[in-house]
Amino acid sequence: MRDLFAQKWEIKFQEGIPHINHPSNSEGIKDKDWYRAVLLKERDKQLHKPAVTRFIDNMERKICDLIANPTSLIKAIDTLGAESVKPYLQIIDSKNDRDDITGLRLLDIWRYFRLTWALPHKPTPGRKLFILIRDAGQKNHPIMGIAALGNSIIQITSRDNEIGWTIESLIKRIDKLDDSSADIVLQSLRIALERAISGISMEDFIPAGKKLLTIQEQILLLERIVEEVPEPSSSNAHMEIGARAWSQLSQTSLYRRKRASSLIELLRANNMFQQVPTESSLVGLRKLLTSSAGRSAITIALQANKKEKIGANMMDIIVCGAIPPYNHLLAGKLVSLLMMSPEVNRYYEERYQNQVSVIASGMKGEPVIRDSRLVFLGTTSLYETGSSQYNRVSLPINSICSKYTIKKMQFQKLGLTKGFGTVYVSDQTVGALSDLILKECGSQQVSTTFGEGTSPRLRLIKKGLNLLGLPASNLIRHNFKRIVYGVELAENTYEFLRGEEETPRYYLNQENPEEITEEICKFWRNRWLAMRIKNSNVLNQVREFRIEEFLVSNNL
Repeated sequence: MRDLFAQKWEIKFQEGIPHINHPSNSEGIKDKDWYRAVLLKERDKQLHKPAVTRFIDNMERKICDLIANPTSLIKAIDTLGAESVKPYLQIIDSKNDRDDITGLRLLDIWRYFRLTWALPHKPTPGRKLFILIRDAGQKNHPIMGIAALGNSIIQITSRDNEIGWTIESLIKRIDKLDDSSADIVLQSLRIALERAISGISMEDFIPAGKKLLTIQEQILLLERIVEEVPEPSSSNAHMEIGARAWSQLSQTSLYRRKRASSLIELLRANNMFQQVPTESSLVGLRKLLTSSAGRSAITIALQANKKEKIGANMMDIIVCGAIPPYNHLLAGKLVSLLMMSPEVNRYYEERYQNQVSVIASGMKGEPVIRDSRLVFLGTTSLYETGSSQYNRVSLPINSICSKYTIKKMQFQKLGLTKGFGTVYVSDQTVGALSDLILKECGSQQVSTTFGEGTSPRLRLIKKGLNLLGLPASNLIRHNFKRIVYGVELAENTYEFLRGEEETPRYYLNQENPEEITEEICKFWRNRWLAMRIKNSNVLNQVREFRIEEFLVSNNL
């Protein structure tokens, strides 16, 4: 309640019953301003943690050397124009990588500049890339911007509809399919189910010496196993997963339940597909769509393919922005464009091409390595009103690759989020809810263990609120929606993600990534920078920038 009242939620009593309401806008405060104030409060709480305060103090002994001197920058612009700014990507390889100039760890440099933003930084599990964009045209190669890629959010309806991972999107496509294209769709769904079933260890479920003759027998056996396997303890599951012995991991209560329950729905769906008429794939698809069981089978097949692709072939841009004074020169758009660079693709594939997937390996009982060809980037705006960072940001492919004459890569608006989140729930409250769960349930029911589910913080808050008898779904709905954006990196991105094609056909040449990065920077200089430096107001903003006023310690 303290967190809600701090964000100006209201409590009203009607006939003695309390009603909690979202903040009203009676004072004429813009939603964007209100939401920014919410974020800043949580960011400032983060800054005042002793460990963070010490980190800031240590960093500010040298960090000024990596912030562009406005006088030097203006002088270079006056002399060389747009060519004075020479951006390049610096992808952080490990936590021990250090800057050649200051000796600071590159990850600490990234973290420091991230603390200057309104949105509080919350570490996320899974795959991550941290990126610095620097200017070789200035002394010490100051930081122009920062970016980061992280695992894609599992459930975003507008994005999934666009890709074709929902039953609704297939219904919209069905009238545009002929029998040949319908056959490709139907086969991709069947293959997705077969791969998912073969990716789950089943041997230990079948009694020794017994043959299961029917699908129904298998399903009945699996249903008994789900009933018999106890609910896993998060603390025990965490210890077992830490051992990384995949066959042993698959035998833990967490994974036995997951394997059995997953196989039940996959086998049922596969059984439905076996009943599809073979004379016409289009007729077969339409028949599946006419019954609830058929639609359920299609949904399971679509989700099976999504689970395989979403954690490997697509990532979210979770951080993307400019660092002053380069923000006045629209470096934010440069950072956005550089996320499309094959240099990012190559590094991502090289880092993860041999990484064993924890969840998939736990399900199969042996090491599983996912394909790591990156074909899609997703992100969201901070506010519903739009994002100058992504609006009208596109890369004409013909200016970089002569193979394409019309097509352009761009941040496409795909829809809006539904307005759920926990950013305004303080760490102190999360800790109190965690203690409550431990007291009431005897163990931590929610952990960051891979395989337990998405967003441990969100699950913990919902579990705690439910124990208190509070309406969790209402309290975590802040109603501040964000615009969902997506970038296709290949001309067959959606077909590849749906499993209808096996090899991505990238727009940009993947063989010379550094050259393409330079071409992207050249395009940015010509398209945006050259115009900005003709604007006297913009140049005055750069001149007036003061490094000492920008430092994070000013917020302490």
